[in-house]
Amino acid sequence: MRKTKIKTTNRKALERFLMDIEILDDIDSKLAHFNVFETLGMIHTEIRHSNVLSWLLTPNENHGLGDYVIKKVVQSIVYQYHNDNSNFAFKPLDISLLEYHDFVVRREWRDIDVVAISEANQLVVAIENKVWSKESKHQLQKYRHIIQEEFPEYQPLFIFLTPYGEPASDEENWLSFDYSQFINIVEKGMKVKEDTISNRVKIFLDQYITTVRRYIVGDDELEKVCREIYYKHKKALDLIFEYKPDVYSDIADDLKHLINQEPELILDTSTKTYIRFTTKKLDALIEKKGKGWTSSKRIPLFEFQNKNNKLVLKLVIGPGDQDLRQIIYNIAINNKSAFRGKIGKLMTQYTTIYTREFLPKNFEGESNYEDILKKINANFNQFLKHDLDSIYQTISKNL
Repeated sequence: MRKTKIKTTNRKALERFLMDIEILDDIDSKLAHFNVFETLGMIHTEIRHSNVLSWLLTPNENHGLGDYVIKKVVQSIVYQYHNDNSNFAFKPLDISLLEYHDFVVRREWRDIDVVAISEANQLVVAIENKVWSKESKHQLQKYRHIIQEEFPEYQPLFIFLTPYGEPASDEENWLSFDYSQFINIVEKGMKVKEDTISNRVKIFLDQYITTVRRYIVGDDELEKVCREIYYKHKKALDLIFEYKPDVYSDIADDLKHLINQEPELILDTSTKTYIRFTTKKLDALIEKKGKGWTSSKRIPLFEFQNKNNKLVLKLVIGPGDQDLRQIIYNIAINNKSAFRGKIGKLMTQYTTIYTREFLPKNFEGESNYEDILKKINANFNQFLKHDLDSIYQTISKNL
């Protein structure tokens, strides 16, 4: 009786949720609009954000904002930090009176994300853009020395741009600035320069601002709508979340099915994250002298790595007899055309000698699992038709 009552209650909660058209329309209207950044998969690509940043900071570019963005970025930084340090080189009044039209912006100059140079003002602005990656050791000190050596007569301004204004490792010289501040400047610029911005640019910038707010700094309005929906339909949403599909488990099951239906392939020890296999020909050719990997004692195994928001197929030399491992490695190194991807030095445990991407990073953005499966099938067929025989022929000829 209790189970029936729970099922009935859950069904009614789901029905109420699905019938609440008005509240669902609120969120649908925010997510349904076409967005070029989402379509092209540029959301999580840091270099693309740096490209847009560089474009917006260049006064004579075709965005129609003129020098507004670079002027406001520099002024905002100076106004924010001038009271924190009595030795701070910039004064708000001086910086307000500068002309910004002659700034020339360079991308990836000496590995620095964005460098803006004003000859008239003898000012150079270096911006290190960190959306998802972390700064490497001594990276900022290195960039600071480069700027000081290349522009000894210029006044440098170092900006560390991150989603939430995280402090830089070289905090004394690099000033933190966050994406919310930057996006607010762009939005205000669009209003101030409304008459000089084309409709195409406006659409592009609207989509860029939406992307940054949704995926980098947070969209307060969208968050408010989602919270409202959750509290109103908590029971139904908790139930949906409880039974949500696990895309990685589905992928692992489908990969095992693909392998098992190929007569030439042999499935080895596998998990949801690592799906391993070999071929009958390779199995007959290479002695089983492995140790400490799978119970089959195979040394080389094809391995699908189903993790970290991507799916990659690798051919891995596992642990075992070092002489045999060296022979297989030498074959790969001396016949690189038959083995995709970069081959590093031979490690004592695991060394990858072949890599093929099946699903790109952040593939979970695909709304339809059928589309994901089609991509897997297409890549698997290409692997069987082209790569697999080439690898076997190369090993068998040289072993």
